[in-house]
Amino acid sequence: MKVPGEPMFKPKPLRGFSHRRAVYIPVDPPSRILWKALAKKASRDKDMPFGHVFLLDNTAVLYRCIGASSAVIGLEHLIASGAEEILILGFCGSLNPDFSAFDVVSINKAYSEEGTSKHYIARKKVFHPSNPLRQSIESRLVEWNLPFLQGFTVSTDAPYRETKSWLKEKQNNGIDVVDMEASAIFALGEYHDIMTAALMIVSDELTGKKWKNVFTYSRLNKLIKEYFLPFL
Repeated sequence: MKVPGEPMFKPKPLRGFSHRRAVYIPVDPPSRILWKALAKKASRDKDMPFGHVFLLDNTAVLYRCIGASSAVIGLEHLIASGAEEILILGFCGSLNPDFSAFDVVSINKAYSEEGTSKHYIARKKVFHPSNPLRQSIESRLVEWNLPFLQGFTVSTDAPYRETKSWLKEKQNNGIDVVDMEASAIFALGEYHDIMTAALMIVSDELTGKKWKNVFTYSRLNKLIKEYFLPFL
């Protein structure tokens, strides 16, 4: 159920950044491969308190805006500017041994452990992407012969509170990966009746004896070129 009541103030449109299609990119590897691609393609860009925005030929992009609350603040402005669909191009951590570093995951549902979604949709913990947009993204990957998995994510505000007991609980509930924004963005989309989807690359593993982090590996850049850049 949508949380009722009109807000006391509303997000302002971003002048010059109107487009029906939006992409949200929470982080960029140290190579700044995504920044370089966006800067090359953009007709305009602007630094905002909630992140950096770019306007491409067919897409408005919210870049480097980490965490559910910051992402939703920025995306509210893009929705006010005319966005009708949001694609997350991000990274996640593996909680399931069957999901390895460098796997690419199309998120099919998201469990909320962040504090933002409840302000949009009441009494709900599991959120879904929009099937038409998710299926469109997956169809394009199949067409390009790019393999991917479908996965269940948990979105958290506190990555440094991912404990062994927390991991075990999530595994027992069939959760495959962890991120920081998906459930809130799916809730935002449900509230505003717009389409959402999420495509993520596994950049670290929490299932081994030691944390495995591949965020600085050159192979990640190759995957970004193959899987993310065609959607920009």
